[in-house]
Amino acid sequence: MFNLDNSTAEKLINGFQIPVKPEVLAEVQEEQAKPYPSPNVIAKIIAKDVALSAAVLKLVNSPIFGLTRRITDISQSVILLGRNNVSNLVTFFELKKSFHKKSSISHEKYWDLAMETANVMMLLLELLGTKIKCAKEDAYAFGLFRDCGIPSMAMKYSDYKTVLIEVNKQTETVMTKIEDTYYQTNHASVGYFVARSWHLPKSLCELILRHHEPEFLLASDPSTEQKDLYALAKLAGNILSQYHAMKDEAEWNLVKESVLGHIGLGDIEYNDIREDIKETFMVKFGG
Repeated sequence: MFNLDNSTAEKLINGFQIPVKPEVLAEVQEEQAKPYPSPNVIAKIIAKDVALSAAVLKLVNSPIFGLTRRITDISQSVILLGRNNVSNLVTFFELKKSFHKKSSISHEKYWDLAMETANVMMLLLELLGTKIKCAKEDAYAFGLFRDCGIPSMAMKYSDYKTVLIEVNKQTETVMTKIEDTYYQTNHASVGYFVARSWHLPKSLCELILRHHEPEFLLASDPSTEQKDLYALAKLAGNILSQYHAMKDEAEWNLVKESVLGHIGLGDIEYNDIREDIKETFMVKFGG
């Protein structure tokens, strides 16, 4: 089920410093909520923040969008990205800024991996065609925010890096259960509250809460799009693990059968797709 019990919710709210949603994001979301949001108004809101403007321009000119000419105008960027992508990018950039306190992990590496995950999910959508039908904007958002509870965990717990090392060695136990053993909470639950307090879509918040459930694709309550996003993110995570570390992600064997079955891929087809994505990622991003 999607809901956390009241005692767990109260403990999380009191025990963690959930960052306050910044004014610039509130303004963008307020405009987005109107029946006819204005790209020019959104562009003016973004343009008030030089660093945010640079982040928007960097994204719209990134290889993932494949534009033939360089864009230097914020208003044009907002139109080209689409209002959902713009809102997600503003959220990502502001959330990244909000986690600035002392931490047991490198936040920069974490946010880089989040962006890589979002990019690989976009590449997979192009390659898989009709096998996955979720919206590109939703795939990009889930890639960015799936693990947004991790920075909060790393700021609260000085030994969190040690726990992450243990997680990477465990292939039979999901990450959230290991975290629960140490802290009686986990990054998925914390991330749910971060996403909810920053007014990300309800379906995305629910998925953030449940994205480490090995049986998720067999459950009856998730929507088809949530299952597609879950499967796509698992594929992307494992491909990036193969790309960076030349090994499967720790939880891959727990979900491989259900993920490939949901998408309709055999082992040979998956291996071909994995190598194609790794090569494309290298060419486009050189990471």
